[in-house]
Amino acid sequence: MTQHITGRPIASMRSILADAVEMAGGQNAWSRRTGIPQSVVSETLNERREVSESIVNALGYVTQTVCIPMKGQNHA
Repeated sequence: MTQHITGRPIASMRSILADAVEMAGGQNAWSRRTGIPQSVVSETLNERREVSESIVNALGYVTQTVCIPMKGQNHA
């Protein structure tokens, strides 16, 4: 059986993180649960830090590098 996997843009991870933090009862609770420092969570949510791979993993996702053709550069 083939499994269809739908990816999410890394930018959407910030909103998923916000939801996870809220469901956990706050940044401190989520940080304790995942081992990711609360300061990193705060800086990520406030866009002072990029969403790290460790946060992506703690949210239950993995990162994957993909190649997307540049406009006008596709050669058949």
